[in-house]
Amino acid sequence: MDKKESLYGRFSKKVIDQSKAILILWVFFFIAGLLLAPVFFSRLTPPQLSVKGSPSYMAESLWEKEFSGQVEDQALIVFHSARYTIETSEYRHAVQKVLSEVEKIDGIYKVMSPYDSELLTAAVPYSEDGHTSYALLLTEAEGKAAIKIDGEIRSILEENRTIEMYLTGRTATINDLSAMVKKDLSVAERTALPVVLVILLFVFGSVVAAIIPILLGLAGVFITFGLLTILGFNHIDIFVPSVISMIGLGLGIDYSLFILMRYKEECGKSDRTEALLTAMATSGKSVIMSGLTVMSSLVGLLLIKASLFLNIALGTFLTIGVLLALSVTFLPALLHILGGRIDYLSFRRKARERVRPSEKLYTWTRHILDRPQLYLVISLLLLFVMMLPAFGLQLKTDISDKALEEYSSGKGNALLAKHISSGIYAPVYFIYKANEGVLTDEDLAMMAQITDELRNEPSVANVYSVTDILDDLMGDLSINGLQELDAIEGNQANSMVLVNDGLSMGSIMITLKDAPDEVESVRFIESLRNRYRSEMDSGQVFIGGMSAMIADIHQETIEKTPVAACVILVISFMLLMRAFGSLFIPLKAIVLNLLCILASIGAAVLVFQYGWGERLFSFESTGYMQSYLPVLSFAILFGLSMDYEVFLVSRIREEREKGVGEDEAIAKGIEYTGPFITQAALIMLTVFIAFLFTHMLEVKQLGFMLSVAVLLDATVIRLVLVPIMLKLMGKWNWWTPGKSA
Repeated sequence: MDKKESLYGRFSKKVIDQSKAILILWVFFFIAGLLLAPVFFSRLTPPQLSVKGSPSYMAESLWEKEFSGQVEDQALIVFHSARYTIETSEYRHAVQKVLSEVEKIDGIYKVMSPYDSELLTAAVPYSEDGHTSYALLLTEAEGKAAIKIDGEIRSILEENRTIEMYLTGRTATINDLSAMVKKDLSVAERTALPVVLVILLFVFGSVVAAIIPILLGLAGVFITFGLLTILGFNHIDIFVPSVISMIGLGLGIDYSLFILMRYKEECGKSDRTEALLTAMATSGKSVIMSGLTVMSSLVGLLLIKASLFLNIALGTFLTIGVLLALSVTFLPALLHILGGRIDYLSFRRKARERVRPSEKLYTWTRHILDRPQLYLVISLLLLFVMMLPAFGLQLKTDISDKALEEYSSGKGNALLAKHISSGIYAPVYFIYKANEGVLTDEDLAMMAQITDELRNEPSVANVYSVTDILDDLMGDLSINGLQELDAIEGNQANSMVLVNDGLSMGSIMITLKDAPDEVESVRFIESLRNRYRSEMDSGQVFIGGMSAMIADIHQETIEKTPVAACVILVISFMLLMRAFGSLFIPLKAIVLNLLCILASIGAAVLVFQYGWGERLFSFESTGYMQSYLPVLSFAILFGLSMDYEVFLVSRIREEREKGVGEDEAIAKGIEYTGPFITQAALIMLTVFIAFLFTHMLEVKQLGFMLSVAVLLDATVIRLVLVPIMLKLMGKWNWWTPGKSA
């Protein structure tokens, strides 16, 4: 062993010496993670769309500081009846009965009925046919108190079902998303794990050995949930649990499988303790190299100044860190304590035999090495054909509200979108700030002019501002009228958050006809910003709301994706060059990984953007791919693909160091690692495919891209292109500047 390998050996010996204490510690962490999981899911939020330093971020910060006041949250109760209309007594009685009970809930600041003049002056709270309407709820609570109020409102709605009633809004959406994600993860795990167990039983022929990788993967997932909870992250993006589960189960099982297979192989050559030390010094070392490469590739995501990417990068980083710690401590400690009992509950004799290399893979490798040009052309042609659709990629930032169609908030939003307006639950706010001091008569006149101009916009369903209240209630569009209005306790301007306490700012609330994530809404934001660019630059106008946030994260993602990709490539190249002492091997790995990733994106474009997989995977195509998925999949896939690269090339180098020729070393390397890579890829493929049947479209898209990439990587890349390219380069594979070939 070299110095580094002896370091792994010394560390593994210490782990073996303290194996019981290490196992007890990890069992404690696992139980803690299970207990903290409900807290983790309670902290999930809708997509984290804010981009630090963006126009919408500054508007959001100003809004929270100046306009939130007593109102901490808003909710909508959507009413619908196919039989009755808002004018009928049955409809009116049902609405008023429910709202009278809701008003009694502690923490409810104000309830605005669709029959109230206060809400009628701000918007039209019912559909043209009168069958659908909504009530606006303003609450003084946030956090756990808001969740409690949400539960009480739902209970009231359940007890009053004379007409359809659905609760929607920020807190309702968070609760529904949390419930949906927990259900999706449960379904994905119940789907994937039995199949994975069958594959592992086939690989090991022993129930005990087959359970170990699954146990390690599950432990990695739940311990990460617990860590994120303990670290105090109160706003965790709804997408994060799915990414943690996909990566945690996939890589956790992957890492433990490689170490276990090498351990079983070495058991046929020496005693179990020595076999374990050898496995950790070889496969254990490769696991660490692979994990560090994946973790390093995530650094590129941090260049994108969006909370979403920080959430995903942090969650994935912690997951892989936990998996590495489990792989080099928990796994060897468990294997040492089990000893020969790892083969308990064996159902075939082969479970107790030494793992043998695959002669078929050896023969296959020698076959393609004799015809490198033919197989090189065929393989590259396949990848190029698959990647062609990627050049027609269309991106859009989607908020995944359609995933909630089975839940209260989703049903409520769907009714609003169909019968009234898609933009009601996420208005755009246009903040007008006085140059100094309070708003002047000229400022109010300008706000009135802007309000009137916005009403003529084709994308706008409704506009309401403090100037409308001054006209309607005070008949005086002046600062004096505003001050008189402000002196009235519980005045409409304050309850509708249209003016701040210091009367230095006013807001214009804009309801769009389309949903906040529709292309038309984003285009409206862009045109509005262009129109008031000078006022925004001088700090007089701020434009915020969900549509503005979506516009900013879309632009940030598109602009930063090339930079993030370059950073990932450079870091991966440096790590692989240091690991293998080669210039060509890292370059070859990067080129092949890029081809593989582009091919997976191309396949995803066909299935999701063009809708080829709508019926198979139960989704409705939007005609776009989620804007942040290409760079996210690039970071994750680049790290995952290095997994097999490290294991294969490390084994080839082992054979080469024994003195065999280049072709023989390549064939032997694939002979020994090929079965492991194939089985590991099959397991990871099973995990990723299970997430294709969840509700969130972006989870389906990511699961599909990961599945296609792993399949291509374990077959076309590792079993064809890698050996051919190593063959063609010959002795130059291991060359670095300053070193003779």
